[in-house]
Amino acid sequence: MAAGAEEPAAAGATPAPAVAAARQQEEGQALFEEKLAELVTEARGVSREFGLDVRAVAFRPDGRGAAQHEFLGAPLEARVTGLIRRAVAGDVSAMGMEEVAEHERQLRTLRAVVARELQAKAKAAAAGAAKRAPEQQEEADGAGGSPDNKIRRIMVD
Repeated sequence: MAAGAEEPAAAGATPAPAVAAARQQEEGQALFEEKLAELVTEARGVSREFGLDVRAVAFRPDGRGAAQHEFLGAPLEARVTGLIRRAVAGDVSAMGMEEVAEHERQLRTLRAVVARELQAKAKAAAAGAAKRAPEQQEEADGAGGSPDNKIRRIMVD
């Protein structure tokens, strides 16, 4: 009978290690997620602060693969601009003196065109501000003043 009494105790002990193992796995997963969030935050900060591309890889404790996150330090525009500048620098370094002089002339012409376009945009913005509706002008002119000093305009069609 003593052997029979031990048998149910042994059968009851089997679920306890399984529950403990499941609990330990859940705790390990929760710890992994917490540390992964910390790693991702730090990687994002390094990427922003130094303008570097950062790839964070963390292997899962259960062996089901890895979590990967990539942060680009420079926007796509800046990377493309850098690539173009390096290509142009390579082309210019291969030019002769006459080609360099012609290239500089073309650059000056392009700069002048861009400057004219920027000035035209600034003038258009200033003209747009001057051509506000009378109601908007009235609000802008009368802002902060007393109601008696406001000028009222009536539009007649």
